[in-house]
Amino acid sequence: MLLKSKDATSVSAIAYDKLLAAGWFRGARFMNKPDYICVESGLFSPVHIRLNLLEHQVRKSHAKIKRKVESRFDVIVGPASLCPEAEFLYFQQKTVFQAFIYPRLEDAMYIVNSPFGYQTYSVKVFDGDRLIAISYFDVGKNSVASLLGLYDQEYHKYSLGTYTMLKELDWSSLNDIEFYYPGYVLDDLKVFGYKLELGSYEFKDTRGRWMPLSNYRRETSKSVQFISHFDRLVEWLAERGMQGKTRIYPLHYAYNPSIDQAQFYKYPIYHEIVINGERHAASYDPLKGTYVWSQIVKSPLHSRLLSGLELSHDLRYGKQYEMHLLETVREIHLPVEMIDTPQMSNVTPTGQWSDPITSFKMKASLK
Repeated sequence: MLLKSKDATSVSAIAYDKLLAAGWFRGARFMNKPDYICVESGLFSPVHIRLNLLEHQVRKSHAKIKRKVESRFDVIVGPASLCPEAEFLYFQQKTVFQAFIYPRLEDAMYIVNSPFGYQTYSVKVFDGDRLIAISYFDVGKNSVASLLGLYDQEYHKYSLGTYTMLKELDWSSLNDIEFYYPGYVLDDLKVFGYKLELGSYEFKDTRGRWMPLSNYRRETSKSVQFISHFDRLVEWLAERGMQGKTRIYPLHYAYNPSIDQAQFYKYPIYHEIVINGERHAASYDPLKGTYVWSQIVKSPLHSRLLSGLELSHDLRYGKQYEMHLLETVREIHLPVEMIDTPQMSNVTPTGQWSDPITSFKMKASLK
């Protein structure tokens, strides 16, 4: 699977630390670990980052932000709860969120207060009786994970989004927490890159090691490797007259635990070619290291799978996206070496599908 997901409602504090260190993050009731994310009309991979608080140093600019906020407003850090005021801030801010969006804060933020597991805390900032900012973070045994920050747009000059993260860091240090996980950035280090301003990060490399972020090289990311194979495939198809349209497919990682995911199309980018009224998709399978040709159809489970979710402006209006859930009717896999193999006899497809195609190279069978 290109998305791994598991229930997060009954995880121990120690297990939660281990999941964070392994590159998982929490969204609502689930721990998630996607390999690819489709936003801004492109394909990205998440880069998991963390601060080692034993080595972290507060920057002068951040100390200035804290003084500015704390001299003007009241701040409370403690066990989290939901309230109408926080719901209003969520409603204000959700229009700038990326990808799939929960319509309400009570859907997006599952509060955990188990005495035997990790717990959810919040930072609240008040101007008198008015809640002007709130952030939520999970506390494990030795780690903290920042989940969500909301602030009133009328107070933007106070950098409240940055402030609540700084306050989470302060609380973590005072409570002898070793690692602070602010979620992830994408592999261009620009999308969600504001998080990187907090300090000197470690990142989890493709071999699962935590390394200084200064060692990061984008060319090693999963998305770059995927796109490299995919572009070669599209060029090869075009040279043989198999023209089509490249589509980005964010729903490759849509998840609903009550639905069997096996029948759904699972590749984040594909090149679509219509043959005799049937939709066909050529892509790359990073798990098998093969090219894959699939016949695809729209799924009748689209509304059920996406029930309770809204789409970001980007997904709603981006012309490159396929935003209807797809199912795979049948597919075959071929080795990546096929592009460099001059004779079809040297290429062996994987699978039973032989009509209308047995391989990409048999163009005659596509007519």
